[in-house]
Amino acid sequence: MTIFSQNTLIFQQTKNFSKNDFAILDSSGTQIAHVDTGGSTLGRMFVGARELTVFDGPDNPVIVVKDTMTMGRDRFEILDGNGSPLASLVKRITFFKTKVSISMLGEELELLGSIWDFDFQITGPGGVLGTVTREWSGLGNALMGKSTYAVSLAENLTRQQRQAVIGSVLALDLIREKQQRNS
Repeated sequence: MTIFSQNTLIFQQTKNFSKNDFAILDSSGTQIAHVDTGGSTLGRMFVGARELTVFDGPDNPVIVVKDTMTMGRDRFEILDGNGSPLASLVKRITFFKTKVSISMLGEELELLGSIWDFDFQITGPGGVLGTVTREWSGLGNALMGKSTYAVSLAENLTRQQRQAVIGSVLALDLIREKQQRNS
């Protein structure tokens, strides 16, 4: 099994002061991929996770999400496993609201719904690319720093579009974590 042959992916997050890792499961609950936090432990302790890598099998990186250092707005680059750019994501502050824009392979995507509650859709010129919904993983898991959300991908997506959507969802998680650290 691979994350590119599944239309529903379940992300089980485990985070603590120095990591923000995920297990990615198929709809039946079988782990098919994992996400590792990159960077130094010391750096992650002070500024949080700044790089996530999705592995589709052992030693097979397929998506890299990088938080690029800038003054002001949060910016993320989503790359394929070989380092080729797929998408960029920018957090923008508007009047009383935080907005995120995604540029994927030359297309501007829009997020509809509540990105902070992880209940939203990613849409593009061709329609809905993906839907994200938070799932309750239980009080015990919440206290242990674990959360779960489902990503439903449109059937007609190319491999690059799937990589960009999955990477964008992970980048949004990093933005949410940063915002919680700063509040």
